[in-house]
Amino acid sequence: MIRLLQIEIKKALGFRAIWWLGLLYFAVIATMLFGVEAFINEVVTDAGKNLPISIPGVSLYSFPGVWHNLTFLASFLKIFMAIISIILITNEFSYKTIKQQVLHGLTRYELFWSKVILNLTISFFATAVIATIILILGFRNTEEITWAVFSGKFSFLIAYFYEVFAYLSFAFMIATLVHRSGFAIGILMLYAFIIDPVLDYKIPNDWGDFLPVTSIGHIIQLPNSQLMKLFGIEFQTIVAIRDILISGSWVIIFNSVVFWYLKKKDL
Repeated sequence: MIRLLQIEIKKALGFRAIWWLGLLYFAVIATMLFGVEAFINEVVTDAGKNLPISIPGVSLYSFPGVWHNLTFLASFLKIFMAIISIILITNEFSYKTIKQQVLHGLTRYELFWSKVILNLTISFFATAVIATIILILGFRNTEEITWAVFSGKFSFLIAYFYEVFAYLSFAFMIATLVHRSGFAIGILMLYAFIIDPVLDYKIPNDWGDFLPVTSIGHIIQLPNSQLMKLFGIEFQTIVAIRDILISGSWVIIFNSVVFWYLKKKDL
């Protein structure tokens, strides 16, 4: 596995577009997360001027809630990671490097696992970036830190890693079946932002929860907050096992399709 990881990292670092996408992701995510609390409080203050009750300021950066708050916001940008994964995988087909690796002794089983490891590595990178930002903001904005306060919602960081990997598994399947980066990215965005939400809206009785992108998006949902509680609205407080199981089933399906394709098709 270490050998496969080394191969994938060496290939990934050789693509200049990946460096630019990674830097763009870091710039966007840092700007968004470091500025979101001030932005929301400004909006809340303006909206509360004409209300008969006083609306408290929103605190997003203190432990333990910061784990949930920022991973929820970061989950909207996992498309960046999916694009990086698609480019790396489709380039293998475009430049025939997949075929060359098989001819040079890499088994199709190893080829499959090398891409799974690639997606795990990208997921780890995204999680490490978010974790770093959370730690900086959390320690800066929490008055009294105990282990219970610090680790109270740490499970959402693990859930974020899992959510990104699940999303990349979907991108992995599309990239493998389509082979062309632009076309694969277009299909991913069309399905994720239009088809899946429309189906979720149209399907009755919560059956939409079983759709692939919807189920992945349900892993980390809108956090509960003092502002929402003020209006009697309750949102997510824990990561639900049901959402993990549903999305996990899709992860197995996505990767099984890829494994079948790499095993049976002429590369």
